[in-house]
Amino acid sequence: MDEWVLLILAVLAFPAMVIVSFVLSLTHRSRIRVLEARVAALEMQALGAMMPGPQAAGAAAPPEAAPTLAPAAPPAVADVSRPPPIPDPPATSPPIHAPVTPGRAADGPPPAFDPARLKERLSGFEEKVGARWAVWVGGIALALGGVFLVRFAVEQDLIGPAARVGLGLALAVLLLAGGEWLRRHDRRDDFAGLPAAHVPSVLTAAGTMTAFGSVFAAYELYHLVSPQLAFLLLALVGIATLLAALLHGPALAALGFVGAAVTPFLVTTSEPDAWGVALLIAVVAASALGVARVRRWVWLALLAIAGVVAWGLTLLAFEVPQGVAASGGLGLVLLALTAALLAPGLLWGPPADERPDPVSSAGAIGGLAVAAAAAVAGHLEAMPLAVFVVACLGVLALSWRVGAATFAAVAVAVLAPALLTQWVFPPEPGAAVAPGGPVAGVVPEPVRLSLGHFMAYGFGLGVLLLGLGFAGSRRSRRGLLAVGWAVAGSLGPVLMLVAAYGKLAGFDRNLPFAALALALAFAFTLAAERLTGAGRRHAATVFAAGAVVSLCLALTFALEKGWLTVSLALAALGVAWVSTRRPLPGLRRFSAGLALVVLARIIWLPTIAGVSPGATPLFNWLLWGYGVPAAAFAGAAFLLRDRDDWSRRVHECLALVFAVLLAAFQVRHLAHGGDVYAPGTRLFESGLMASIYGAYAVGLARLAAVTGRGLYRIFCDLVAVLAGLSAMAGLTGNNPFQTGGSVGGPVFNDLLLAYALPAALALGFAALQPPERGKVRIAAQALAVLLGLAYLAFEVSRLFQGPVLRADAITSAEWYAYSAAWLVFGILLLGLGLWRGARTLRLASAAVMVVTVLKVFLSDMADLEGVLRAVSFIGLGLVLVAMGWLYQRLLGRSRPGSQAGA
Repeated sequence: MDEWVLLILAVLAFPAMVIVSFVLSLTHRSRIRVLEARVAALEMQALGAMMPGPQAAGAAAPPEAAPTLAPAAPPAVADVSRPPPIPDPPATSPPIHAPVTPGRAADGPPPAFDPARLKERLSGFEEKVGARWAVWVGGIALALGGVFLVRFAVEQDLIGPAARVGLGLALAVLLLAGGEWLRRHDRRDDFAGLPAAHVPSVLTAAGTMTAFGSVFAAYELYHLVSPQLAFLLLALVGIATLLAALLHGPALAALGFVGAAVTPFLVTTSEPDAWGVALLIAVVAASALGVARVRRWVWLALLAIAGVVAWGLTLLAFEVPQGVAASGGLGLVLLALTAALLAPGLLWGPPADERPDPVSSAGAIGGLAVAAAAAVAGHLEAMPLAVFVVACLGVLALSWRVGAATFAAVAVAVLAPALLTQWVFPPEPGAAVAPGGPVAGVVPEPVRLSLGHFMAYGFGLGVLLLGLGFAGSRRSRRGLLAVGWAVAGSLGPVLMLVAAYGKLAGFDRNLPFAALALALAFAFTLAAERLTGAGRRHAATVFAAGAVVSLCLALTFALEKGWLTVSLALAALGVAWVSTRRPLPGLRRFSAGLALVVLARIIWLPTIAGVSPGATPLFNWLLWGYGVPAAAFAGAAFLLRDRDDWSRRVHECLALVFAVLLAAFQVRHLAHGGDVYAPGTRLFESGLMASIYGAYAVGLARLAAVTGRGLYRIFCDLVAVLAGLSAMAGLTGNNPFQTGGSVGGPVFNDLLLAYALPAALALGFAALQPPERGKVRIAAQALAVLLGLAYLAFEVSRLFQGPVLRADAITSAEWYAYSAAWLVFGILLLGLGLWRGARTLRLASAAVMVVTVLKVFLSDMADLEGVLRAVSFIGLGLVLVAMGWLYQRLLGRSRPGSQAGA
């Protein structure tokens, strides 16, 4: 019995001793600070009295004569005994003969040691340790002490389960009472001046944690209470903690909300009650939002909204009985709480404000999302669907009444069409959708909804969104809110139309839906015109964009699937044209955005119309899918030529890109019989690619020279690199000696396309380069010379061997013909260089001659025999002598100092 008495006294005395120790420590600490301040003041007075007379008199001198050093004032102290103020000592100056530390200014003594500053730092550290950290550590220690005490009692088997729970609750009550008493005592003794003195809130938090633990232990460990009673008690503790947070601060609010929100997880039962959980979460959310509204804690409001949404989805995820109805009810409750407590200017909400409010918008969107999830989980039965429709109407009404929550209407425009995609229609008459007879009904079937309900839902909400969007845009006094209504009014009907088209038509051709899209485009155009006249230019831009999108959808619904790419490209051109007639803000950027959508569509499906673009060369889906967008983007860039902005550059870039892609895919289509995904390449393909890319590079180089725009220069270089890589592929991987394929006829063959034509285009590209791009010119000319030599060599082999070339079938005559062809090529280069005055071509001619000389002396001397060896050297000698003579004559005539008779 004595042990029990001692244990109870220890439990009851421990919180009291802790509180008393806190109060005494704070009181003694303030008195010590007063004494320290008095001692510091007396030291300064004694220091001033010890100073000599002249120096003391010099204290009154101006700062230029002798700067003064004022002592640090003692820190302000909240004194309980209110001692009389001590007068400040007179300012003194340092001795005249005080030494000056090198590198320091001579306006004061070296701060080797400053007692006042050190005392201030120690005081700040003392406040942090004594008044802040000690309180939190003490609170944790207090909670752990209670846990250890109960653990000791359990290990020693001193008290029974009921007594343990009772002592825990008694300790919780004492801690809560101590926290409240200390909060009031602190206010009377003016302890609030101390920084971060959270003693009352820490004691209250420890008490609530103890209460939570005691109730949970009574239920889970000792089975002293029923699940229903434990659920109720834990919920009450959490709500009480939330209400206590009005006095004790945000930390307690977070603790109370989290504790109450996790209560359903702590209390488990074999028959879960979804409505009980929903009721608890609703009450907790109402308490949290009320506290957040009173204390203006935005974070707590957002935490409460997130908690309601999380619990609504949890009831659906775990398929709790009646979870669909309870989850839908939670969505409506959250929407009602948002309107009552969070909406600015409505009921008990904050003051009215026309600026968008993220908190009220989040609450409305969260409630609508929970209702939508419940409707989907309930297979769009009558009741869940009706709850969602009510939630949609509530969000629209809230957005209409409270301008700050306007953007919540956009959530209706997104979630309402999403439910159309989940609609399940009844089977057609006579269709076998389920087994009949005795096994009928064994397999669960989804709920079947009629076509009439589908049309009423989609058409009704679509028209409502369109009307409210237009009216809201006209009545909104802020441009941003007008844009929000315009987005909801245009996005909602468009998504409704697309969802209904996919559900009913299966994304196939459908003329009735095309007519609906045209009607919607007309309505959007009319709304844009009316809003332009009303001065709502940004909202008018949104409706104009919706009109363009609806027109694209009409083309897509009426035509084949591949026409979507074409229609979007033409829509970009149309928006660019409209922006020149109606300069609404954002139309130019919207046109560029449509162009980027076309690019994304091409990346997703390069063949435009499916697996195969068609077998007809040139006139296939590639021509329409790449050629029409390229022309449309070029036209849009021309229409937007008044400003060199981002939109114009996007159109120009995409026009060039689509032109290159058109050429690449058409060549591949032609080379592989319509299969653009065929592996590998051929000489014909790489040669045609090099020729087309080279022609693009020449045209872009000319365009860059005429316009002076760096964009064309960049694309010119990129396409030139592609042309060079394609040409080099003809020298490496597609070399006729390696592939063994046929090259075609004697003259008009793949060799002409793969080597001769790219060489000529490389020369033309080099000629169009400005003087400052000398390295690019030299590289292009070198590639031209290399391709020219390769063409002559392969063409000679074609004349000797036929259409199929083999390196091991080269004869002596053919080997000699290489030298002769290269000599002729060198002479042509020299003549062209002298005619054009191009030194680079003359150097290229010299390089060809060097290569030919090396071939003759190193190869022909060993490989050729008889007359061919002699003719090779004789021909080389004659050509070299003739070239030297011609070189001297032509250059001599071109010199300024030369005379006719020289």
